[in-house]
Amino acid sequence: MISVVVPVYNVEKYIVTCLNSIVKQKERDFELILVNDGSKDRSMDLAQDFLRDKDVTWKIINKENGGLASARNEGIRKAKGEYVVCIDADDAISEDFLSEMLKHMDKDTDFVFCNFQYTKKQESPIDNNKETITFDKENLLNAFLKRTIGFVVPSMLFRRSYLIDNDLFFDEKIRFSEDQPFIWNVILHSTRSIYLYKKMYGYYTRENSIMTGSSAERIIKSHNEFKQVIRSYFADYPEYKNIEEKILPRWELGALYTCARSLDLNDYKTAYKEMNGKTILKRIMGINEMKAYLLAVICSFSSTLMYRFCRRLDLNG
Repeated sequence: MISVVVPVYNVEKYIVTCLNSIVKQKERDFELILVNDGSKDRSMDLAQDFLRDKDVTWKIINKENGGLASARNEGIRKAKGEYVVCIDADDAISEDFLSEMLKHMDKDTDFVFCNFQYTKKQESPIDNNKETITFDKENLLNAFLKRTIGFVVPSMLFRRSYLIDNDLFFDEKIRFSEDQPFIWNVILHSTRSIYLYKKMYGYYTRENSIMTGSSAERIIKSHNEFKQVIRSYFADYPEYKNIEEKILPRWELGALYTCARSLDLNDYKTAYKEMNGKTILKRIMGINEMKAYLLAVICSFSSTLMYRFCRRLDLNG
């Protein structure tokens, strides 16, 4: 059985579409866990009304608001399935999302994950790509660093025992881009994973999402937490020191891009100074990812130039 965890916080405009994509799954052996993270709107009422006559097993976990990481962790801990996936409540999945990933899961695989598609409205992608690739730890570390494959945490199906046995949970201190340290930690503990190039997860980018609604103070605090967390995760893996050294500037580039898209210029400059944006190009050299390299070049010239460039460029399109 698969446990499908859906954190819910003030998503009344999106929850029904998300749930509709879940109940339409070809794979029927799953439980749906809604984690009510202190939602203050009609999200839970709408969810219950929608699910009341659906042929699915579902339950609600109510908790005080603690953020996305906290809600996901609670869902994972309370899950009963052999496998677990965390779906964001404002996204949508294709009908074969669960069945395709479950089909590729075997006893030697820690997790199966798939490609995703940014969407301008809440919808699931249509894709017929049949290509797959098997990763060991080192190859996946490099692939994630260089972003040679596209995936997000909600497009990852985990063997639940793998998460529990290795104490792989989201760091609740980080309230911005909390997926990044989680993914690094997951990869470091992995031995074998399988990636599906097929796009089966629709990642809806909305203006008032957790990511785009972040403040400079919140991002800076998460930056400091991220540095400490990554250092602790890689402490037992000195053989990957060359990768560890590139992770922080790679994260900073992404964070500064998001800052430019969501903050005013003064707040952006505060974040730029905190992350030492002027030196990112030097620190990221050797990553061999053209998009990151070009963005780092622009970032190294001036904070204002980087800000204006990112405001005009949508990397999520």
